[in-house]
Amino acid sequence: MEEKEEGMTLGEVWQVLKHRIWYILGATVLFTVAAVLLLEFVVNPLRATYSMKFDLVFPTEEDVYPDGSPFFYQDIVSSKFLSEAKGSGNFSNVNTEKMLKNGDIEIEPDSVVVEGITEYTGSYSVTVQAAYFRSEDQAEEFIKALAQVSVETVREEAKMVDYASDKNVFGSAPFEERLSMLSSERATILSTYDKWIDIYSETYSVRITGENGPVVRRLKDFRDSAAALFGESVKSGLEDELEFGGYFAGDLGEYTARLKREYQQNEAEIARIKEILSVSPVSLALNGAETSPIAGTDLSQRLAELINRNNRIDHWVNASGEVSSPTLTEENVEAFAARLDEEFDKLNTEASLLTDVIAAIYGRGMSVRFDSQKVTSSGDIGTIVGALVCFLGGLIAASVIVYFIDTNKKKTEQAPTEEGPEEEGPKDEGETP
Repeated sequence: MEEKEEGMTLGEVWQVLKHRIWYILGATVLFTVAAVLLLEFVVNPLRATYSMKFDLVFPTEEDVYPDGSPFFYQDIVSSKFLSEAKGSGNFSNVNTEKMLKNGDIEIEPDSVVVEGITEYTGSYSVTVQAAYFRSEDQAEEFIKALAQVSVETVREEAKMVDYASDKNVFGSAPFEERLSMLSSERATILSTYDKWIDIYSETYSVRITGENGPVVRRLKDFRDSAAALFGESVKSGLEDELEFGGYFAGDLGEYTARLKREYQQNEAEIARIKEILSVSPVSLALNGAETSPIAGTDLSQRLAELINRNNRIDHWVNASGEVSSPTLTEENVEAFAARLDEEFDKLNTEASLLTDVIAAIYGRGMSVRFDSQKVTSSGDIGTIVGALVCFLGGLIAASVIVYFIDTNKKKTEQAPTEEGPEEEGPKDEGETP
């Protein structure tokens, strides 16, 4: 028996493929183009993410809103912030509602541990799914817009901080309380300036818009302007005037009548005490009355207090009928109230100016800083790598397919010759069968 080994060498394979090389390359290119398009517009958007890292820089030592309430970094990816970012640019195609609902946007804060306590550094990383954006550039601009929304939100909050007192509340309070409110407002304004001076310095310049245009002044100048209002001398003078005049911020007729009744009651008590003190200690002892020096001293003090009180009441309302110019009159009360209102208006003007100063500080000091101006892509397959892999895979697949198709075709063509009977040649015309 004759044994024949059949094999396949690279040379034989090449001999088969070289006649079909253009078909193979053409098929490979078409496959590569289709695969790259599928990779770029279907596969990568479904699995890729974009992220950017940035720092929110607050003008204060802590990350808080201007009114002192805490700033929660989770708000950066809230529905409100996402909607504002979407409306700030060409992002109409970005479905922020679906993005938030499906959890396709995340924010992670950077933190450090100091003596066992976790502290946030103010750096944040926002990661979004690539499928929501037309391109990497659009995702980059959207994250930048989202970070800027945080900045603008804090800046706008600074414009809303109001250190002024309510006019209606002030006008309805007793005079003593009005003086206390003025002192409190002044102290608040000065302490707020002191806080900013501690953070920056007295010479830190602030630019605000005044009635006559832009104004640039130092923090010290703004504080000195506020300190000159309702100072200790003004406060003491108004307190002394209030006590001297006995002014009342209510129903003056009813209050006057009450003072006169008190005057008459005091007069009766004064008469009784004088009668007691006029009795000799011996007589008081025989009648069982208290005659100790302490008891006598207490009666004397009470008598002095009552006389002093009645002198004031008489001075205020002419309870005795002998005072020609009592002080507790409607005109005097209105004049005193007007002076308090004047001080109130001055302080409220300074309070509004303080709001402008704080808004200017936040406008200058509140900002966002990016580690990089480009997003970082992850989870996707690079176009060049993908194209190379697809090309090689397509080339191998096309070569294998072409080889087997071509080989099988040749076997099919050779099959009748190798397996069928030999064909007889044509007979000569003259040959006898």
